Amino acid sequence: MGGVVSATQNLAGALAERHDVEIVALRKVRDESYFPLDPRVKVRALTDMRPHSPVSDVDNPLSDKFPLIYPLNAGAKTPVVSRLAELRLLEYFATTDADVVVSSSPRNTIMLAQAPGDFLKVTQEHSMPAIYATDIKQRLFPAYRHLDALTALTPEEVASLARQVPAVRNRLAVMPNCVPASTIRSSGTNKVVVSAGHLTDNKNHALLIEAFAKVHAVAPDWTLRIYGHGAEKKKLRARIEELGLSNSILLMGQTSPVTPEFGKASIFVLPSKREAFGNVVVEAMAAGLPVVATDADHGPRNILTDGEDGLIVPRGDVEAMAEAIRRLVQDDELRLKMAAAGIRNAERFHERASRERFEAILEEAFARKELPRHATARVDREGSVHVAVGTLPPSAGQADLVLRKGGAGGEEHRFPFSAEGDAVVPWDAGVPHGTWELTLATREGEREVALTTDGYGCDTRDLLAVELPRAQGPSLALLLPHLHEDGGLRLRSALRDVHAEVGPVRVDERTIAVRAELWGARVAAGAVVEAVHRRDKERVLTFPLRDEGDGWVAVDLDCATLVREHGEHGEADEEKEVIWDLSLRAAPDAPRVPLAKLGTDVLQPINVFTFPRPVISEAVAAPPTVLTRAVRKSRRALGQTPAPLPPTRRRTELRPYFTAACQLAVKTVRL
Repeated sequence: MGGVVSATQNLAGALAERHDVEIVALRKVRDESYFPLDPRVKVRALTDMRPHSPVSDVDNPLSDKFPLIYPLNAGAKTPVVSRLAELRLLEYFATTDADVVVSSSPRNTIMLAQAPGDFLKVTQEHSMPAIYATDIKQRLFPAYRHLDALTALTPEEVASLARQVPAVRNRLAVMPNCVPASTIRSSGTNKVVVSAGHLTDNKNHALLIEAFAKVHAVAPDWTLRIYGHGAEKKKLRARIEELGLSNSILLMGQTSPVTPEFGKASIFVLPSKREAFGNVVVEAMAAGLPVVATDADHGPRNILTDGEDGLIVPRGDVEAMAEAIRRLVQDDELRLKMAAAGIRNAERFHERASRERFEAILEEAFARKELPRHATARVDREGSVHVAVGTLPPSAGQADLVLRKGGAGGEEHRFPFSAEGDAVVPWDAGVPHGTWELTLATREGEREVALTTDGYGCDTRDLLAVELPRAQGPSLALLLPHLHEDGGLRLRSALRDVHAEVGPVRVDERTIAVRAELWGARVAAGAVVEAVHRRDKERVLTFPLRDEGDGWVAVDLDCATLVREHGEHGEADEEKEVIWDLSLRAAPDAPRVPLAKLGTDVLQPINVFTFPRPVISEAVAAPPTVLTRAVRKSRRALGQTPAPLPPTRRRTELRPYFTAACQLAVKTVRL
């Protein structure tokens, strides 16, 4: 009887005014729903788990088998959703003639994302995905990319989702829960404060009891009624009795529907620690109750207008809650004024407003679905990138190819699409260094879709013919389109005024010899290569840089030095692995230039350019053990000279490699 079920059935009823609506339930366990359902809404149960039902699935051998694809409930000894329900859900997806399928559960969303149908796939998040279990998020967030629209209850939650899954930020919309208008109205004169919700720690009725105890001290003729059941009931009852308020604070138990009970009260209180929305707040407002609510993320502040239809107090503040309740208890005029405002303000969550809001989301999703998403990219011999998506639909109007990084609000660059669906990113457009996500965005309506590609979608053959360094502008300006692991089309821009492109690297047990082409600068006296400790930037090793002519430079990295500077044997804080990032300075006062592999069609040189890993063995004193330390200490106490520690061999492996940023580095590893 949770809020998700209520909100889903309410929205279904609102949509049934103008659409054919069906609720698909994975399992049926009750004869009747806790909440009223519009008779125009059809209900389809994929499995019937009622033993007395003539079509019961209880005896089906698959009804007690765990599903193979559907995400499991952690720790469940029997399946909540069985293999039978899973198979019937897959069959439903494959055969439905629906235009839109909406999921109201993260586990159902994961399944919906895999559905083969061409219907509009929509998910409604009724909670906060950031707090979901890790195993669910690992499947849910990638699944979001295959949906046409995603809704969340509040602007804050939409922004949170956009940060967590940037790829879907352009498919997000705010959709508060639908809460029907109430036929019940409070007179506002009964001396009753009411609260309703599961008796759990998060709902924090313990705070409300403490606050009401303070109210009772000044208004002993007022009563608090708490509706609901849950694990905290015994604890709450004990505290009420301890306060001596058994006649003034009443645990009313579970009541469905609870809204008629609101008509008996004059004030509603929501004490939650966290509240994604709060259907019960709107229900109370619609029934003519002013509301006192904690500023719980993120629902109450998106429903109430503080000081107009209710009072919002800080979370966990007993005194502030008590004062807010006292204020409404003692001021009849204010209480009635806020109640009237609440009735008006609740209308934006009623059936008509909710239906129109959701219809607008679907209309936008249908229009966005018409936009082409699959793209190809080709690099010409100058290094410009041509992106093609095919002929744009008339509804697109004028559209741009958008290069963006950093999620919503991040830096972006736009290039126009022709009516034929072609756009060009010129090699000299000055796209800053880094990796960019490619999207198609309409200029009217601000619709945007992420562009995808496949293994044949990026033609980089002519990139190998691009002449580097550039004669004009930055010495390195190279655009590399590529297929990202999530299926999206990306563009890596390598842009450097001065660049050191790593060439041949030779490795043996004595030396790591590196040759590189230096573009955009010349070597002067005192030029060096610096190896910078990854974790301690103050630790820098220097090696002389040689000018070999025709723009080539070379350096010999002494393996013994790298091994020695790893750390002395026996140091308590010695690291097992040390990484040295390599850069050059063309002159003593010149800035560092990373030694890198960027002038290439190879996206990840770490996986392509590999080098030998020499192991250097050296004789060192054996590290003292607890026993040898004790013996040596005893000898010193007796005035004796401790015996020298026996020698041992220390082995260190050197691993030259290219980092994720394509910079050359050396890792030293104690074996």
